[in-house]
Amino acid sequence: MDYNELQTFIQDVRDDLNNLDSLISYYDFLGNHNIRTIVFNPENDSNFFDGYVVSILDHRYSEFFRSKFNCEIDELTRIDVLEIINAHLPYIRKKLDE
Repeated sequence: MDYNELQTFIQDVRDDLNNLDSLISYYDFLGNHNIRTIVFNPENDSNFFDGYVVSILDHRYSEFFRSKFNCEIDELTRIDVLEIINAHLPYIRKKLDE
Protein backbone atom coordinates (compact mmCIF):
# COMPACT_ATOMS: atom_id res chain seq x y z
CA MET A 1 0.00 0.00 0.00
CA ASP A 2 1.30 3.41 -0.87
CA TYR A 3 0.61 6.98 0.20
CA ASN A 4 -2.15 7.50 -2.40
CA GLU A 5 -3.98 4.37 -1.27
CA LEU A 6 -3.85 5.56 2.34
CA GLN A 7 -5.14 8.99 1.34
CA THR A 8 -7.98 7.33 -0.55
CA PHE A 9 -8.81 5.27 2.54
CA ILE A 10 -8.82 8.38 4.74
CA GLN A 11 -11.09 10.15 2.24
CA ASP A 12 -13.41 7.11 2.23
CA VAL A 13 -13.65 7.39 6.02
CA ARG A 14 -14.54 11.10 5.73
CA ASP A 15 -17.12 10.37 3.04
CA ASP A 16 -18.64 7.58 5.12
CA LEU A 17 -18.94 9.86 8.15
CA ASN A 18 -20.69 12.46 6.02
CA ASN A 19 -23.52 9.94 5.61
CA LEU A 20 -24.60 10.19 9.24
CA ASP A 21 -28.21 9.12 8.74
CA SER A 22 -27.28 5.65 7.53
CA LEU A 23 -24.58 5.21 10.22
CA ILE A 24 -26.95 6.27 12.99
CA SER A 25 -29.63 3.95 11.67
CA TYR A 26 -27.31 0.99 11.03
CA TYR A 27 -25.69 1.07 14.47
CA ASP A 28 -28.86 2.26 16.26
CA PHE A 29 -26.91 4.95 18.13
CA LEU A 30 -30.12 6.63 19.26
CA GLY A 31 -31.69 3.44 20.61
CA ASN A 32 -28.54 2.45 22.46
CA HIS A 33 -28.18 5.99 23.80
CA ASN A 34 -31.74 5.95 25.16
CA ILE A 35 -31.34 2.51 26.74
CA ARG A 36 -28.14 3.54 28.48
CA THR A 37 -29.73 6.72 29.77
CA ILE A 38 -32.72 4.86 31.23
CA VAL A 39 -31.01 1.73 32.55
CA PHE A 40 -27.53 2.83 33.55
CA ASN A 41 -28.03 6.58 33.94
CA PRO A 42 -24.29 7.32 33.86
CA GLU A 43 -23.17 10.50 35.57
CA ASN A 44 -21.38 11.79 32.48
CA ASP A 45 -23.68 10.56 29.74
CA SER A 46 -21.91 12.58 27.04
CA ASN A 47 -18.52 10.94 27.61
CA PHE A 48 -20.12 7.52 27.90
CA PHE A 49 -21.93 8.02 24.59
CA ASP A 50 -18.84 9.44 22.86
CA GLY A 51 -16.80 6.43 23.93
CA TYR A 52 -19.45 4.08 22.58
CA VAL A 53 -19.63 5.83 19.20
CA VAL A 54 -15.84 6.08 18.86
CA SER A 55 -15.33 2.40 19.67
CA ILE A 56 -17.99 1.25 17.19
CA LEU A 57 -16.65 3.45 14.39
CA ASP A 58 -13.03 2.59 15.19
CA HIS A 59 -13.90 -1.08 14.80
CA ARG A 60 -15.80 -0.37 11.57
CA TYR A 61 -12.87 1.40 9.94
CA SER A 62 -10.30 -1.09 11.25
CA GLU A 63 -12.29 -3.88 9.60
CA PHE A 64 -12.67 -1.82 6.44
CA PHE A 65 -8.90 -1.27 6.36
CA ARG A 66 -8.24 -4.98 6.90
CA SER A 67 -10.61 -5.96 4.08
CA LYS A 68 -9.19 -3.36 1.72
CA PHE A 69 -5.45 -3.90 2.31
CA ASN A 70 -5.41 -7.43 3.78
CA CYS A 71 -3.44 -6.29 6.84
CA GLU A 72 -4.03 -4.63 10.19
CA ILE A 73 -4.33 -0.86 10.34
CA ASP A 74 -1.09 0.80 11.42
CA GLU A 75 -1.12 3.06 14.47
CA LEU A 76 -0.54 6.33 12.60
CA THR A 77 -3.43 5.68 10.23
CA ARG A 78 -5.60 4.62 13.17
CA ILE A 79 -4.80 7.86 14.96
CA ASP A 80 -5.83 9.79 11.83
CA VAL A 81 -9.10 7.85 11.70
CA LEU A 82 -9.77 8.46 15.41
CA GLU A 83 -9.16 12.19 14.95
CA ILE A 84 -11.64 12.25 12.06
CA ILE A 85 -14.20 10.37 14.17
CA ASN A 86 -13.69 12.76 17.10
CA ALA A 87 -14.12 15.73 14.78
CA HIS A 88 -17.52 14.32 13.69
CA LEU A 89 -18.82 13.64 17.22
CA PRO A 90 -20.50 17.06 17.58
CA TYR A 91 -22.39 16.47 14.32
CA ILE A 92 -23.45 13.01 15.46
CA ARG A 93 -24.68 14.40 18.81
CA LYS A 94 -26.51 17.22 17.01
CA LYS A 95 -28.15 14.76 14.62
CA LEU A 96 -29.37 12.62 17.54
CA ASP A 97 -30.78 15.67 19.34
CA GLU A 98 -33.03 16.53 16.38
